[in-house]
Amino acid sequence: MVDREAFPTLLRSFRERVSRSRNNLAYEVGVDPSYLTRIEHGDREPPRQHIVEALARALRLTVPERNRLLVAAGYAPVSIVQLGAWDDAFQAVADVLNDLQLSQEERDQYRAVVQLISARWHAAARAAGAALANDLATA
Repeated sequence: MVDREAFPTLLRSFRERVSRSRNNLAYEVGVDPSYLTRIEHGDREPPRQHIVEALARALRLTVPERNRLLVAAGYAPVSIVQLGAWDDAFQAVADVLNDLQLSQEERDQYRAVVQLISARWHAAARAAGAALANDLATA
């Protein structure tokens, strides 16, 4: 389900964060400035995916920010699309987060655990990569 209010608010906040005018952004993306204004005011549905992606590039969004914008517009996040296929691990996480038998607090705790595991995994991978690079440099 797409939250019609989320996309305009998110787009406007990203645009304002980088101090871009609607006219300037619309010109770079190749859309009419009035169209962008109507989108930001919530008078239009989120644009097609290629426009959302062009907006993300023009605003120089990070991958997590780009994912948030795409999802707010009703599209799959780039991080999942890059995998090339659905992953059972994503389904397992989604199943827990959508389990209405769990309280919001339990789902929030689960999110925190997943984020902690991910952060530790990334740190271990970076450390291993640094050690390998050091070994190669001294060889």
